[in-house]
Amino acid sequence: MVMRFSRTGAPWLLLIAFLISGGSSLKDDSPTRTCTRQSFEVGLWVQAEGINRTLDSAEKIRALVKRARATGVTDIYAQVYRSGRSWFTTSLADDSPAKRFGREPLALLLDLASTGQDHECPIRIHAWINAYALAKNKNAPIIQELGEQAVLLDQYGRSLLDYPASGKPEWANGFGLGTPGIFLDPGNPAVRKRIINIAAHLVRNYPRLAGVHLDYIRYPYAVPISPGSRFSSRLDFGYNEVSVSRFERTSGRTAPRADAQATGTDAAAWDDWRRAQVTAAVRGIYETAKGIRRQVVVSAAVLPWAERAYLSSFQDWRGWLEDGFLDKAVVMNYTDDEHLAAQVNRSVLAAKRVKGGNEAHQGQVVIGLGAYKFTDQPAGLWRQWGDAQEAGADGVALFSYDQMVDDDAMWAFPESHGQD
Repeated sequence: MVMRFSRTGAPWLLLIAFLISGGSSLKDDSPTRTCTRQSFEVGLWVQAEGINRTLDSAEKIRALVKRARATGVTDIYAQVYRSGRSWFTTSLADDSPAKRFGREPLALLLDLASTGQDHECPIRIHAWINAYALAKNKNAPIIQELGEQAVLLDQYGRSLLDYPASGKPEWANGFGLGTPGIFLDPGNPAVRKRIINIAAHLVRNYPRLAGVHLDYIRYPYAVPISPGSRFSSRLDFGYNEVSVSRFERTSGRTAPRADAQATGTDAAAWDDWRRAQVTAAVRGIYETAKGIRRQVVVSAAVLPWAERAYLSSFQDWRGWLEDGFLDKAVVMNYTDDEHLAAQVNRSVLAAKRVKGGNEAHQGQVVIGLGAYKFTDQPAGLWRQWGDAQEAGADGVALFSYDQMVDDDAMWAFPESHGQD
């Protein structure tokens, strides 16, 4: 009996033969399309409301991804939560920015960046959220829902809602905010819960998201900077009734408000308590995020002077790395002084080497570079890049895309970043 097959059936037989043979009928020299991941991170911060407003336009998002691929960017830190507004759909914020061009900016960015081309790796997208900073948005949903007690008070009992735009109130005796604007109170449990819930929402609803990136995960610092509340001449924050009562009830100490009779021991305990509030938020975000998806990366943009961050902003980022609930610190080493930048790098990375060794928890340290300071002299930026790499950084991150977008010279990255 002679078997006859129609033309439409022949391709199916070929497919069956191909599957049985394990594909041996293909050319043996066909390359395997696998991604080779760089060991040295090249990161890029992308602002939501900077001069380019990248996330407000599908065309601009496509241009971002195209440029990032062409230049070897491995990680994008996309600002998707700022000032109580979100560039993703959620009931936890004002999500009107997410609907401006008919599609979620975060979803589109993930679609474009998560698809590798040929042997290229997908670009890792980190959801950048401004944790405690609201800029100047007095109408943020979190204030409307939690009330004015969600916003920090200074030691005089004055709310940041009442501060002038300069951040330098007349009652502060020459002091002012290092970053003017509204900050939420880390000592308020409802504020902490909201930040944790925002991070959890992102991890749960965007499975292709590589990480959550925390910014302004600290108390605001004043200038001139005062290392703690034991000094009478100072400006510091956190004196809301909710926080003060929690501290005094649990510690038996007196919070050093301007009119309080507080001792040096009281002040030290108060500073430790405020530091613990920020740490509890980072730990809560880390544990919640990892509980949803173990491989998600929790990172933070941190102040470059670790001791000052610890004393003045209660941001113990070295401790977070050492204790294993921060995967990566991105150190904001923004200066055009190359010698100062090198000193910061060596200080930060020397501590990493000392605490590293064979310990189970050793987070990464990426050096953030202020690209905006080098638009007229990009060669200086590349020298700082090389210094960070030589000092042993796990990568660099550039701040920010907005100042680089139309300047080809700012994309002539050094060719020395290695691969695994």
